Amino acid sequence: MQKFLIQKLILAAAASAAALPALAGAVAEPFDYPESLVTGLPVTGEPATTGIEIGQDRVTLEETSIRELASRHHFPLMREGAGDYTRDWTCLRTDAKHGGFSIWLVASGSPAVTEVQMAASSVPRGKGDCVLLSESALPVSIGGTAPGMTEKDVFSKLGKPTYAAGDGWYFWSTRRSVEEISSSRVRMNWTGVQMKNGRAERIFSSQVTSP
Repeated sequence: MQKFLIQKLILAAAASAAALPALAGAVAEPFDYPESLVTGLPVTGEPATTGIEIGQDRVTLEETSIRELASRHHFPLMREGAGDYTRDWTCLRTDAKHGGFSIWLVASGSPAVTEVQMAASSVPRGKGDCVLLSESALPVSIGGTAPGMTEKDVFSKLGKPTYAAGDGWYFWSTRRSVEEISSSRVRMNWTGVQMKNGRAERIFSSQVTSP
């Protein structure tokens, strides 16, 4: 089951191969997941975080509709892929006064947001634009963390990592059973922070629940 859910996450992110050419480049694409993500097995427990805070808005993974969010805040959306592996996303950014970092909201194979990402201004973005957030949409954080935070501050928000890779990434990977009336499902969450020169450079949180 763990292997299936990890493959589902990776396949959804890889749907760019089927992107619609006419739309390519309109909105900057999310960054790729690190290869080290799959080297540490999830532990049983509650996730370190389940979404992103954008000002007063709480975006919850697998719950918040990305299209309703985009409509409410006038964010442009991109779509790529086909069938089970469609992916919708938008890219946002803060101004230099508030860190100048990029933010992505992604819905992979779902009408709800399944992945959120943040990257420091030092991380090059691909072709395309990111919407500048207004003051009313600040602050932005994933579980209380944001690019530029120290390792100590990140750990104080997310707790002890479940796995530390040798490439600067730390992961909080968890799994738990979701009991329903007639079935039991498995929910897996991957939260990762890449540290560079003692500061958080890239942050993400993704969640997948078995069918």
